[in-house]
Amino acid sequence: MDDEDESIIDKIYMKYKRQSWLRTILFTALIIVTPLGYFIAEKSFNYAANYGYYSSASISFPRYSLDQMREFAFKNSIATDYKPSFYTRWNLSFNKILDDPDNGFNMSDNDVIVFLHIQKTAGTSFERFLVKHLNVSAPCICRMGKKRCTCIGPGPKKKIWLFSRYSTGWVCGLHADFTELFVSGCVDNALDKKEGFHRKRRYFYTSFFREPVARFISEYRHVERGATWLAARHICNGRPPTPEQLPMCFDPEIGWDGVTMDEFLACPYNLAFNRQTRMLADLTLINCYDTRSTDAATRDKIMLESAKVNLKNLAFFGLKEYMAESQWMFERLFHLKFSKNLAEWTKSKSNDTEITLQQMQLIKDRNRLDIMLYSYAKKLFFKRLKQLQSSIDDYSVFPHRMVNGSRAGDLKIGVW
Repeated sequence: MDDEDESIIDKIYMKYKRQSWLRTILFTALIIVTPLGYFIAEKSFNYAANYGYYSSASISFPRYSLDQMREFAFKNSIATDYKPSFYTRWNLSFNKILDDPDNGFNMSDNDVIVFLHIQKTAGTSFERFLVKHLNVSAPCICRMGKKRCTCIGPGPKKKIWLFSRYSTGWVCGLHADFTELFVSGCVDNALDKKEGFHRKRRYFYTSFFREPVARFISEYRHVERGATWLAARHICNGRPPTPEQLPMCFDPEIGWDGVTMDEFLACPYNLAFNRQTRMLADLTLINCYDTRSTDAATRDKIMLESAKVNLKNLAFFGLKEYMAESQWMFERLFHLKFSKNLAEWTKSKSNDTEITLQQMQLIKDRNRLDIMLYSYAKKLFFKRLKQLQSSIDDYSVFPHRMVNGSRAGDLKIGVW
């Protein structure tokens, strides 16, 4: 082989060697760049999913994050499980009354006001006003020495128009909650028995609520003085809770009078905790008082959402802190008139309660659901007031105190 041939071979070899190195470099770059590209794409998608749309000519991403979408599905499942068409079929809500004048209350027809009485929310004052101070064509008949009054509408059939403590009594249980009154069908069955016949009634569910910290302290003072509500049934899904599901905080033969605030806060089964949320919710959605089937966080979420749904479906609810506005709303909504001012009859006996900072924090922690529910209720309350205001021409009939969401009238509690 001459020198010229060797030179050609060397050139070919060198060219092949350079190409091999080039292929090696390109292959290595491909190995590095490909995973990096996937990583960047995944990050971009996650960012877009969490913070909004990522605009391009051909690709769009969800507006909400996965956690947000799961929360939406959760809320919708509560509404679906709630069977709104069943729950509101014969229950007149605020919006139904406002949207159609024909849905207004008429005691001469088949209409019944039902009051859900939650402890220490000014419910007793409101119920007394319903039976004693309401200017109607067929007022309740109250006899001296009798706790209950007879509330019969006009007409020969003697139809009961008020279902409450001072009219029908505790026929569905002492301080029966929404689950006992409505979900179980107790109200309808009890009225059938009292009237002696069945009729298709329209129910106007009503209730009162109170700032949760003040309500809890008021209940503590009531229990301290000897109240226990031992006769409460807590019926859910047709039966009361077992001792394992709902232990008692005190010996029923001794009572709980004289209990200290620290002891009252220490019992994990104290029904004063989040009472307003629990009594307004449909407890069948969380398997009643059986806490083993669902974790605490999920139970709380379902119970709070259920209470909010029910709150919206009430025909009327008042707030203890705004009694004048509550009375005005009731009178306008039901086209009825009280003969006295409700605000003058709701003085609290718990204003002098001394609470330490540590106790106050525990009260707020133990009543976290009630605090969230009350915040929601307060916003809804003032929204409804504005709706009623806009539906009338004469604003002079509105309470002289301005409705601005202030905390005027709240219970003053000493903290030390």
